[in-house]
Amino acid sequence: MRSQGASKPLPAGYRLRRPIAGDAPAVADLKRAVEVARHGDSDVTPARIEEEWALPRLVPDEHLWLVETCSGEVVGYALLWMEDPPNLFVSEQTVHPGHRGHGLSEFLLELCEASAAGRVTGDVHANLGVWTHEDDLERRALFVRHGFACVRTFLRLEVDLAESPAAPVWPPGIAVRRFRRHRDEAAVHAAAEEAFQDHWRPDRMDLQEWLAFRFASPDLDLGLWWVAWDGEEVTGSLLGFETPLGGYIDSLSVRRLWRGRGLGRALLLEAFAELRRRGLHRAYLGVDSENPTGAMRLYESVGMSPKRGAHLVFERDLKGD
Repeated sequence: MRSQGASKPLPAGYRLRRPIAGDAPAVADLKRAVEVARHGDSDVTPARIEEEWALPRLVPDEHLWLVETCSGEVVGYALLWMEDPPNLFVSEQTVHPGHRGHGLSEFLLELCEASAAGRVTGDVHANLGVWTHEDDLERRALFVRHGFACVRTFLRLEVDLAESPAAPVWPPGIAVRRFRRHRDEAAVHAAAEEAFQDHWRPDRMDLQEWLAFRFASPDLDLGLWWVAWDGEEVTGSLLGFETPLGGYIDSLSVRRLWRGRGLGRALLLEAFAELRRRGLHRAYLGVDSENPTGAMRLYESVGMSPKRGAHLVFERDLKGD
C-alpha cells in the first residue's frame, strides 16, 4: 500500500487509518510501551493523548495517522502539528518496540514530510522538526538519511520530594495566589507569551487557541497553578499537573522585568511543597539545555538534576510542492 506521500509501501501485515476519539487509550498504551521499554515506567494516560489532540491547528483527519495490525492492535502513530504558522512544523512518529525493524518509522516519517511540504506555499521558508532519544541510534540515522540535522538537546530534570523543600521567599511587592478561572486567563496568557519569546522555538498560541487547549478537559485540576502579581500586573506563573509518576511542571514563566529576583525559584518551591503535601514523591520537567534565560541554573538551584538521558531535536528545510 502506498499512501499520502510515502515513497515506500506500508509493510505487509499492517494497515493505515485515521484515529477517532475512542482511540486515545490505544495510543496511550502504545506510547507507554515505548517508554516502559526504555525507562521502566511512563506517565502517559489517555487524557494526555486527548490533550495532545486538542492542540490548536491540529485536525485529526489531516494531521494524525495510526498503523495497526490485521487484528486491530495499534502499533504505530504519527502526528504533524503546525507549531508556529506559517513556517514551523513538528512531527512525531511512534512505533511499538515489538514492531520495529519493519520500516514503519520511515513510512510514518515520509507521511509527515509529505503532509508538511504540501502545506508550504510560495517562497515561505519552512522547517520540519522531529525528535528522538539520544540512545536511539536507528532513528537518529533515519533522520540523517532524510536530510535532518540535530539542532537542540532537551533534558528531563527531576527532584526527589522525600524531604521537605525550602520555604519560598517572595520578592518584595510580589503577591502569589492560585489561578482564578474566568478571571486570570487573558493576563496569564499574555504574560507567558511575552516571557517565552526569549525561548528557542516558543509555542505561540493566541488567547482563543490557548483557552481551547488548556481547558479542553472538564476535570482540569487548577490546584497546581500559581500566578505571581505585582499590583495588577502578572509577573510570572507556574502550571503543574499530577501524573502517574509525580508532579509535572508543564510551564514556568517569569517576565523579563522581574527576572533575577528569585521569583522563579519561589514558584517552584511553592509547587514542590504542594506536591509533597499531596503525597507525590517526585517533581519533573523538560528543559532546553541551552535555554538563554538561565533556566538550567534555576532548576539546579532547587535540587533538580537530569534523568533518563537527553532528547535530540532534528530539523530540515521544507520546500512546497
